[in-house]
Amino acid sequence: MSNYLTNEERLLREKRGRLVYSISSLLFIALSCYLIWALRELILPAVIGMVMAYICLPILGLLKDKGFSHFWAVISLSGLFCLILFSTINLSGDLVPDQKTELELQVRIRYKLDEKFSRIMGLSDDKKGGNWFYGLFGRELEPLKTKVDEALRLSKEDRQLFKKFFQNPDELATSPVPERYWNYHQANLERDREKEKQARNTRRGAKTKTFPEPGPGAGQSQESSLLVIIFDAISLWLITPLIFLILLFDDGKLKKTFVHAVPNQYFEMTLTILDNINEALGRYLRGTFLECSLVGLSFTVFLSLIGLDMQWAATIGIIAGLANAIPFLGPAIGLLVGVVYAIMAEDVSSVLPFINNDNLLVAIVVVVAIVQLADNAIFQPYVLGNAVDLHPLAVILGVMGGAVIFGFAGMLFAVPAIMVVKVILSTLFRQFRAYYIV
Repeated sequence: MSNYLTNEERLLREKRGRLVYSISSLLFIALSCYLIWALRELILPAVIGMVMAYICLPILGLLKDKGFSHFWAVISLSGLFCLILFSTINLSGDLVPDQKTELELQVRIRYKLDEKFSRIMGLSDDKKGGNWFYGLFGRELEPLKTKVDEALRLSKEDRQLFKKFFQNPDELATSPVPERYWNYHQANLERDREKEKQARNTRRGAKTKTFPEPGPGAGQSQESSLLVIIFDAISLWLITPLIFLILLFDDGKLKKTFVHAVPNQYFEMTLTILDNINEALGRYLRGTFLECSLVGLSFTVFLSLIGLDMQWAATIGIIAGLANAIPFLGPAIGLLVGVVYAIMAEDVSSVLPFINNDNLLVAIVVVVAIVQLADNAIFQPYVLGNAVDLHPLAVILGVMGGAVIFGFAGMLFAVPAIMVVKVILSTLFRQFRAYYIV
C-alpha cells in the first residue's frame, strides 16, 4: 500500500511540476512579448550588438587558442572592432555630401526631373496636351511628380544660403556654386513664379495663395531639434557596444544559466535546440554577409562601366549591398538611387560607346536586372545554399509583417526570426517523437 501511495505522490508531484512549468512558461512568453513591444525602439541596436558578438565568437576562440586569456582576447577584439569602425566611418565620410553639395543636388535633381518629365511626356513641344504617353499615364504621374518637386523645393533659408554659396563663397570657406547650377536654381524659381501666377488666375481675384514653406523636416532643422534628435539617437545606440562587450565577456555563463533552468528530462532536448539554432544562424549570417558583399561589388563594377562616377557607383553599391540583407529591397534601392543619378546626369563617359545621357536610365535598369539575375541564379544558390530554407510567401509576409509591427528593425530581422522559430519547432517535434511524448 505504501508503494502505491508513493507512486501516487510521485505522479502528483510530476503533474504539479508540469503545471508550474507550463504556467511559468506562459507568463514568461507573455512578459517577453510585452517587453519586446514596449521596448521595440531598442530592438535594432540591441540585436545588432548581439549579432556582432555572435560573429566575433569564432575570432575570440581563435585568439584564445593563440594563448590570449579571455579578458585580453575580448579587449583585443574590441580594439580591432573599433579600429575597423572608425576606418569605415572615415572612408564613408567622403561619400556623404556636405551642406553645399546637398543643396546643389536638390537644385539639380529638381531641374532635371522637370526637364526630363517634360521631354518624355511631350510637354516641352508645341503640343499643349502632351504626347500619347502623357495621355496614358500623365494623370497618374503628375501628382507623384508634384510631391517629389515640393519635397526638393528649397526653403527660404536654403535659398538664401545657396545664394551666399554662389555670390560669397569666401565667407563660408568653400568653393563657389557652379554657374550652371545657379542657372538651374533660377529656372526652378521662375517655374515657381509661373505656378503662383497660374494659381492666381485660376482663383480669379481670390487672395493670393503662395506655396507653403516646407517644415523643419524638409529644409534646415532647428538647432535645438537637431540636438535632441542626436542625443536620442546616441542614447539608444549606446546599448549596442554594451551588449557586444557583455556577451563577449559572458563566456557561456548566460547559456549555462538558461540550460540549468530547464528540467533534467529536457536537458538534452534544450542543448539540441541551441546547437541547431547556432548552426542555422551561423550559416545564415555568413552567407548573407558574403551575398550582400557580392551584390554591392557587382553594382559598383557594372555602374562604373556604364559611366557613373566611382563615388556614385560605390555609394549605390554600398547602399544596395546593405539593403540586400532585407529580401527584395536591395535591387529596389539600387534602382531608385540609380534613377536619381540618371535624372541629374549631364556628362556621361562610359567605356561602352553606345551608352549616353539619353539611354543612361535604360542602362541602369539593365544593370539592376543583371545583378538581380546573378543574385538569384548564382549568389543565393552557391553562397547561401539551403541556409534559408523558407517558402517565398513566408519571407514576403514575414518582411511585411515585421515592417508593420517593428518598422525597419522588423524588416531586417524578420527572416532570421522566422528561421529560428522554424528550427525550434522542427527540433521540438523531432525530440518529442524521439522521447515518445507525442
